[in-house]
Amino acid sequence: DPIEVIEADLDSFENLCSLGLAARRLDGKFLVLMSDHIFEIDLLEAMIRRAREAKEAFVVCLDREPPILEAEEGLKLRVLEDKIVRADKSLEPLYGIDTGIIFCNDSARKYIEEALRRKGPKASIKDALNLAAAEGQVGFVDVTGLLWKDIDTPQDLEKARNLYWRILKRELIRPNDGLISRLLNRSISSTISIALYRRRIYVSPNLISIISFLISLAGAAFLAFRSLILGGILVQVSSIVDGMDGEIARLFKRASKFGALLDSFLDRLADLSILIGIILALWPLDAFMMVLAALASANMILVSYTTHLLQSAGIEASTIRRIPVTRDVRLFAIFVAAIFGVLEAALYFLAFTPFAYYIAGVVWARRFSERLPKPSVEEPKSPWPPIPPQTTPARRVLSELIGRVLKFVLAFLILKLLTPILSGFTLISLGRAALLSNHILLVVEMSLVIYFGYAILSSVKKLSDLIAVKLVGRIGATKETLKRVFLDLMYAALSLIIWVYSTSLENIPLIGGMISKIAMTAAAIFLFITLYRLGKRVYRVFADAYDRLIDRLARKLSHGQPTG
Repeated sequence: DPIEVIEADLDSFENLCSLGLAARRLDGKFLVLMSDHIFEIDLLEAMIRRAREAKEAFVVCLDREPPILEAEEGLKLRVLEDKIVRADKSLEPLYGIDTGIIFCNDSARKYIEEALRRKGPKASIKDALNLAAAEGQVGFVDVTGLLWKDIDTPQDLEKARNLYWRILKRELIRPNDGLISRLLNRSISSTISIALYRRRIYVSPNLISIISFLISLAGAAFLAFRSLILGGILVQVSSIVDGMDGEIARLFKRASKFGALLDSFLDRLADLSILIGIILALWPLDAFMMVLAALASANMILVSYTTHLLQSAGIEASTIRRIPVTRDVRLFAIFVAAIFGVLEAALYFLAFTPFAYYIAGVVWARRFSERLPKPSVEEPKSPWPPIPPQTTPARRVLSELIGRVLKFVLAFLILKLLTPILSGFTLISLGRAALLSNHILLVVEMSLVIYFGYAILSSVKKLSDLIAVKLVGRIGATKETLKRVFLDLMYAALSLIIWVYSTSLENIPLIGGMISKIAMTAAAIFLFITLYRLGKRVYRVFADAYDRLIDRLARKLSHGQPTG
C-alpha cells in the first residue's frame, strides 16, 4: 500500500495527537512504531506473535534490562502478573521500560479519544495507556535481550549507527543453528562476513563452501596421521568457515538453491572424511569400536535426514535442534577430543548422543500431528477461610536458604565421618585396575555438592529478587538486571567448584581420566560462557553511565587549563 503522510496543523502537540490523527484513518488493528527508534527484526516479530492472540486494547514491548540512561529517560512500566498497571517516566525502573513498539487493538481507539478529550494536544501515549491499564487492558511481551535504541541526540545517532551492525550481525544467526554455532562459531564467522560486506568485498558463497571442505579434508588428514592438535584445530576452523557461505549469500542477496545443495553435499563428504581420519588415528579397532564407528558414520547422515523429514512435514525443528548433536556440536566435540588426545570420547559421542535427537524428533512429530483436545481439569479450590501470610517473604526465603545450607553441612559432615570407616574396600577388580569404595564415596560427595548446590542456588535466586528490589532506586538498573547479574556470579562460582572437584575423578579406574577431562572442559566452557554473558550484560546496562563519568572527569581535568 502507498505511504500516506498526515500533517498536524498545530503549533505544538504530543505524540498521542499524531497517533489519534492516524488512528482515524485506519480500520481494525494496527502497530505504532516510534520513528526515532532502531530495533532488530526479532523484536517486531515477537510483538506480532503476541498481537495475534491479544485480547487487551494495547500491548507494549517490555525490556527488563535496559541501559541505565535509557531507563532514566524512557517510559517506565509497572507490572502486576501479566498486565501493565502503570506507565510513567517518573516511576522507578523496577520492572523495565517500553521500547517504542505498541500494538493497538480495535478497543484502543476509545482510550486514545478519551485521553485526547481530557488533555487535548498535550496528551501523550502514556495517558491512553494509563486509562486502559486502570481497566486491565494493557498487556506486554517481554523483549529483554533484544537490541533497540531510542535516538534523541547526535551521540545517540552515533551509537545507533554502531548498533545497526550489531543488529545485522545478530540477524545472521538462524533459528536452526546449533548450540556451538550460536555461542561460538557465528560470533567469529559473522564478524568476518560483515567486515567483508562493509567493504563491499564479495566472495562467492560456493567458493567459501569449497574452501571449508578443503580445510576439513586437511584436518582429517592430520587426524589420520595422529597430529591431533593441528587436526582438531582445522576441523573447528572448517566448521566456522562453513557458516560464512550462507552469511555472505544473505548479506549480498545471492542465496540460491544450488548453493544450498552444494553446501549440504560437501558437508556430508567432509563429515565422512573426518570420521575416516579418526578411525585411522585409532587403528586397529576391536569389534566394539568398529560398531561405534559404523554408528557414528550413519548418524552423521541421519541427523540431517531427520531434520529434513521434519521440515518437509511442516514441523518446526528449531526446538529439538537445541539438543547438542548438530554438525557444529559434533565438529566441536571432535576438536575438544583431539586437543585432549581422547579421540575415543569423540567416537562415543558421535555414536550415542544422536539417538536423543531421533527420540525427540519422533516425540515432537507426534505432538505436532496429534493435537488432541485436553480434558478440562477443575481448578483447585482455595482452603476456606483464607489465612493471611504469617511471615514476610524475606523471612520465608531466609529460612529456606538457612535450612538448606544446614542440611548440606550436616550431610557433608556425616559423609566425612563415614569416609575413614568405609574407605579402602575393593569392590571390583579388573587386572591392575580396581574400583574401590573410595571412588564411590567421591561420587557420592560430588552428588551431594551438586544436589544441595542446586537447592541453595534456587533459594539464592529468590533472595536475589528481594535484594534487587532494594537496590533499584540506588543504582538505577532494573530488578531483572540486578537479579541476573547476581545469578551469573553464583553460576560462575558453581562452575569453579565443579571444575575443582573434577580433578578428583582421575583416581577412578579406566574411565576416571576421560570423565575428569570431559567434566573439567564442560565446567570451563560454562564458566567462560557465564563470564562472557555477565560482561555483556554489565557493559550494556552501565556503558552510558561509564561514558558520563568519563565526560565529567574530562571536564574537571580540562577546567581552568589554557586553550590554544
